[in-house]
Amino acid sequence: MAVQREFSAGEIESIICRLKDVIAASVVADSQGHLEEIHVLASGARSAKQVVRDIESALMARLGYSVDHKIISVAQVEDTSPRYDHSRLKFSDVSISIDGNKTEATVRLVKNGMIYSGTASGTSAPTSQMKLIAEATLRAIQSSALSDAVFILEDVDEITIGGRRVAVVLVSTFTDRGENILVGSAVIKQDIWKGVVNATLDAVNRRLFVSHER
Repeated sequence: MAVQREFSAGEIESIICRLKDVIAASVVADSQGHLEEIHVLASGARSAKQVVRDIESALMARLGYSVDHKIISVAQVEDTSPRYDHSRLKFSDVSISIDGNKTEATVRLVKNGMIYSGTASGTSAPTSQMKLIAEATLRAIQSSALSDAVFILEDVDEITIGGRRVAVVLVSTFTDRGENILVGSAVIKQDIWKGVVNATLDAVNRRLFVSHER
């Protein structure tokens, strides 16, 4: 007849605490080391019965130990940990209005059905349109309040690489850690305005993602 080896309370607690939704565990044993009680604190994501089954399966698989489910008690708490939204700002539309020597660019971005708008104005010179669109994009990003960082447009240009037109945007950002230079690019398929918006988003979106998680 096989003799079941004894296991320390710490060993069992360590296994239980690795299980999904388990926050903490405490094992009570008698003077001879036999388990009397297993107390578990878990989130409310799944039922207590599911947590108990996981404990039974884990102890059997890892230790070959068959535990009586009656000695396992599970207390559940509401999960109040932050749930981060990993979706990103995306292009919605862009427009430009020209009135004499004045040009105004308006960019709208979308995230989870919410529209964020930004506007920038300047001269009507053709070379200034890309900068105005990039600036309007940054203002739309700021209006989303996804980051407390300050984004400043440094430059925007159109280049040709591999026979394809590409919009390139250079943005500087200032945080409590200092200045960072961000570069974004996007292939211009048909609409150069949309290409500039997407290049600006390419430069900034990753920074927004990291900042929003902190």
